[in-house]
This record gives sequence, C-alpha cells and structure tokens, in this order.
Amino acid sequence: MPPQIIPRDEHPISRKNIHPDALRVMYGLVRKGFTAYLVGGGVRDLILGREPKDFDVGTNATPNQIKKAFRNCFIIGRRFRLAHIHFGDQIIETSTFRRCPEPDADGDGDLYVFRDNCYGSPEEDALRRDFTINALFYEVKRFSVIDHVGGLSDIRDRLIRCIGDPNIRFREDPVRMIRAVRFASRLGFRIEPATFNAILRHHREILKAAPPRVFEELIKLFAYGSGEQAVRLLYKTGLLGELLPEIARYLDQDHSQNREPVLWSWLGRLDDRIRDRGGLNPVLIFATLFFAPMNRILSEQAARDEEQERLPLHLRLTELLTPICIRISMPKLMTMRMIQVMANQSRFVPDKRKRFSKRGFVAQETFPETLALHEIGLRVAGEDPERLEPWNVLRREIEAQRPDSESTKKTAAKKPRRPRRRQVKAGVEKPNETTAIQDDPATETAGENVEIKRSRPPRKRSRRRKPSSAPQT
Repeated sequence: MPPQIIPRDEHPISRKNIHPDALRVMYGLVRKGFTAYLVGGGVRDLILGREPKDFDVGTNATPNQIKKAFRNCFIIGRRFRLAHIHFGDQIIETSTFRRCPEPDADGDGDLYVFRDNCYGSPEEDALRRDFTINALFYEVKRFSVIDHVGGLSDIRDRLIRCIGDPNIRFREDPVRMIRAVRFASRLGFRIEPATFNAILRHHREILKAAPPRVFEELIKLFAYGSGEQAVRLLYKTGLLGELLPEIARYLDQDHSQNREPVLWSWLGRLDDRIRDRGGLNPVLIFATLFFAPMNRILSEQAARDEEQERLPLHLRLTELLTPICIRISMPKLMTMRMIQVMANQSRFVPDKRKRFSKRGFVAQETFPETLALHEIGLRVAGEDPERLEPWNVLRREIEAQRPDSESTKKTAAKKPRRPRRRQVKAGVEKPNETTAIQDDPATETAGENVEIKRSRPPRKRSRRRKPSSAPQT
C-alpha cells in the first residue's frame, strides 16, 4: 500500500520547533546521499502541539556509515545497534531503518525477539514499530509527513492502536503492553479494543521481559504527572498483578469492601507535584506507591503478633520491601534510600518517649525526599502544608552552614605526596665512594692505590644429589 504523504500546508510541523542539532544530522546525511527522516514520538508530539522530549532520526545509512559521516558519533547497543551523535549535552539518536526479523524455523513457539538488527526500507521500519501514532516520518527535504500505517487518523481519533496483530506483537516484546498504558495515560488517549483485549489475554508475558527494562518503564509511567491514570490502567489490564501483586491485592481488598482506595489520592498528589516542579525522583515515586499498602500490611502483622510492633520500623519495612525491590530490579542503593524515607515518616509524629536531634534529622541525605513524602501525606489528609515551614527554615540554615563544594573538602583532606625515590635500573651499577675517589684527578697524582669494588656474578648453587637407594655393603 503506498504511503500517505501530507504536504507542508496540511500539517502543523515547522522546522522552528525541531532541535537545530537534529536538523544538522538530517541535512548532513542527505548531503552524503542518504535518506534521513525525523521519526518516532517526536513527530507525534509536534503534530499534537507538544514539545518533544527527544528528537530521533531514522536513515538508510548503516551505523558504520553514520560513524564515518560524524566524528562525534558513538555506536551503542547489542539488540538494537544505534548511533548516538553528541553535540555537547544534546544527543541525537540515529537508527538504521529495520524490518521485522524472520521467524526461527526451529523455534519452540516463543515469539520473544532477542536481536533486531535486520535492516530494511522505510516502509518496513514503520511496520515493525509498536503503535501507529509512533510510526510517522517527517521528511526535511520536502517538509512533508509520511504515514505508512494510518497514524494520523488515530491521532485525530485519540486512539492507541498496535501495528499488525497485537497478539503476536505483544508476545514478541511484552514491554509494549506497558508502553501502551504509558501513551494512553500521558496523552489522554483510549486503547483500541483489539489492542486492549490482547493485553488482557497476554499480560502474563510481561514476566518474560528483562526486569531492568520493566523497571525503567515503570518510572516513565509517572512522567508529565500521569502516574495515577497509568497505575489505574495497569490494574485494569492485569499487568499490576504480575509486576506488583502486593499493591494489586491492596486494591482488591478495598474494591471488595466498596471503598475508594486511598492510594489513588497519594498518586494524585504526587502527579500534582511532578506537574508543578518537574523531574522524576524514583525514590519518591516508589515511596509514595508503597506507603499506603505497606502501612496496612504492617498494621495487620501487628494485630496478629504484638511482638512485631516492638521491632524497629526500619527493620520491618526492610523485611517487607527488599524481596519486592529485588524482583523489580530496583538498585540496592535506591532500595535502602526509599526504605529510609518511609521509616523517617514516624519522626514527624511527636513522641515524648523518644528524643532525637532535629538538626541531625534535617542533615540526613534523605531528608528532601522525606519531607516531600510527608507533604504529600499532609495533602492527602487535607491538612495545611504550611506546617512544614519550620522544617524548611531549619533545612536552609543547615545548608547555609555547609561548605561551598565537596571539592574543597577533598582538597583540604588530601595528604601531601611523598617524594619518589629514584630507582636504579637493573644491570646498571650504583656509583660508590671508591669509584668516586678514583675518578678524582688529585688522587691519581698522589699515586695512591685505591681499591675498586666490582660486582661479582652470583654464585651458581650446586644441586645436591639424592642418596643412592642401593644398600651399602
């Protein structure tokens, strides 16, 4: 089927909204005789009037040809060989057009794709992408948009539609199911019925995906303040029950009792914070996600066994959360930091039996996330967040007393280096006093006999003979 080509006067994309470095890459490849398009989510966001986060380029040049064209190019990846072209802090990701790999004739029915470096045409590259809204190309030469899969109509209808048979595409790469949830929640789109039913049918396939990829996608769900809607969709499609069954059971318990889970309020306040301040802090994201479910589990444990309540809160949270964090491939340092942030919430509850230093508490490295989580909790409870102002004042005082930079602290603590001793090379005699005396002309005129020390060769050690085993007569 021939592609639909939309001329400049029929689409809203302007070169003024494209990053200059992306234009530089495309024009550079075109001058070398290659085809180069702006591809992926950047084209989708420009059509929707949003500011793209990344500008990706697709071309028929191979990674090695791209590297020859740009000296600031680095090739990365195994499953996907990509060219990263660096312009200072900006990276333009440039990929070669690919096609779907041929199925393995000797396979066991598992469609999961481990390698995908089969190069192809622009049309084949569009057909191998995940969703129609992400398969649009922008041609810088004629300023036109190229649509091979009907992505423009799905953008107008606000639909997330899988390219090809979703039952096959989700088995090829199960992470696409989380991506469908992410795009639907972020853009406010609906998941098309055939695509949605395929997720319901194959949600268990997500356990075959690499845990680090899944963990990265979970963090991306909260970008642009869309976390609450994303977790709702994960729960509705069954993906949450596979990835975080503890949270799914918490929601099931609330729904069985016909009450609105307080978790949605926590995630809603987190979304407000991300929209207002920007940035993604994984420690704060997962601390907010786990706080309400873990509190209920701790209360149930204390009701069954009074000894549990006497244990330190940090220890109880560690026992609960460590297996979960290992399962989702959360880094160990991030896990420890998140547990500390959650355990610190008890410090805000006044307890006359326990005394602690407020200045020491505020000076902790985890205090910014601790205070942010407490602020979210206050907003969920409907309390005034102005109660946090004394903590903010104390925090500013302590930060003002800290040194300007860590480098000055390291320089001050650095010990002076010892002077290096001059080493004599092997085979070169070290001058001694007797040699120096002989070289003196005054000594030679005096006619004194000077003994010269000479280095002797090492003595050869004689090998001892083994005693004869013959009997003596």
